[in-house]
Amino acid sequence: MQRVNWLVLFVLIVAVACAAPEAETIVQEPTAVPEPTETAVPTATPEPTSTPEPTATPEPTMTAEPTATLEPSPTPTIAFTSPRFSVADRFTIYGEEAAVPHGSTQYTDPGAVVFHDGQFHMFHNVFTGWPAPVGVAYSVSDDGINWTRVQEEPVFSGDDLDYVGYTALASSALVQEDGTWLLYFYSWDERSWPASTGSIGMATAPSPLGPWTGAAAPLLQPGAVSEWDSEGLRSPSVVATEDGYVMYYAGYLGNESAIGRATSPDGLTWTKHNDPSTDAAPYAESDPVFGSGNEGWDRFNVFQPRVVLSPEGWVLLYVGATNVSRSPINNNFGLAVSTDGVEWTRSDSKLFDSRDVRAGSSNMWFSELAYAQGTYFVYVELQQGGNTDIYVATMEEPLLNP
Repeated sequence: MQRVNWLVLFVLIVAVACAAPEAETIVQEPTAVPEPTETAVPTATPEPTSTPEPTATPEPTMTAEPTATLEPSPTPTIAFTSPRFSVADRFTIYGEEAAVPHGSTQYTDPGAVVFHDGQFHMFHNVFTGWPAPVGVAYSVSDDGINWTRVQEEPVFSGDDLDYVGYTALASSALVQEDGTWLLYFYSWDERSWPASTGSIGMATAPSPLGPWTGAAAPLLQPGAVSEWDSEGLRSPSVVATEDGYVMYYAGYLGNESAIGRATSPDGLTWTKHNDPSTDAAPYAESDPVFGSGNEGWDRFNVFQPRVVLSPEGWVLLYVGATNVSRSPINNNFGLAVSTDGVEWTRSDSKLFDSRDVRAGSSNMWFSELAYAQGTYFVYVELQQGGNTDIYVATMEEPLLNP
């Protein structure tokens, strides 16, 4: 009985000893499964996230090249930004009274002035209201400052010319060696202000008093649609040279204007200045030679060229204004000089304000430039109230080295 008890006890001890190790291994195996958790390697898949390389596709975004399609919108090869020279306080202004008053009409502008045989001749435009029919009056002066009207009746009108839509304004005058007088004018074809289409014409006469005969057709016409001068030509200024004739004129497109140049062997057949490197609109047919500056008072639009040849070269009086196709238009005047008539050096500031000429005046409109015996004469149409009169300012040469 006692042996049986010992035997039973021995069997139990063996059973317990065998069962204990199996329990241990069952517990350790689950805890040993951190090894699969070492599959944190997949979490090292930030490598795909380092695919910022596709974001480095800014190269496609450099398709700013299409925006470089601004190149087809041609820009003139002539640099309109140029050196400047001073004109500050260089003018003597005769503002006590008008050099040429408006007389019986409401307005008068200086039109065309020519110095010939020791005397100044002015073909000034006279009109009442605007737009309105214009007559060309004639006055003379011995000194360019004090003027006398020769007769009350206008000496010329473009009303009877087929290509003049509404009226015509005198703008430049010359005298040929044979004594023939030339008067260049521009047409105002619509009864509208301040924009109108127009072309450039010419009339001839044996004397300043006429009779004047207008050319049968325009000498110079606007460019094709979308060209820089397609919406009208104005203010021709013609200079005679040893090689023929040179004309400067204002060309218009929308609310923009610039100054062009044309040449002629005889004063009748004209060729516009054209840079062959600009072959797309608005410079496909021709190119301006003088445009707005990149800063200051003339940075918007330039027009109304008035040109003379002096010992200093080509001298240009021009107008700068913020707009040309809507009112109000506030005009400022500047000068430019050139050795070849194509590339220009412009003045650093406007010449003077309307109030510098006469207190109480409100604007300066049209102008003219003359040169004689070492002096430049600037004529301006000055508005006072509901009328305009012509005033004069002078400056001695030289322009560039005062």
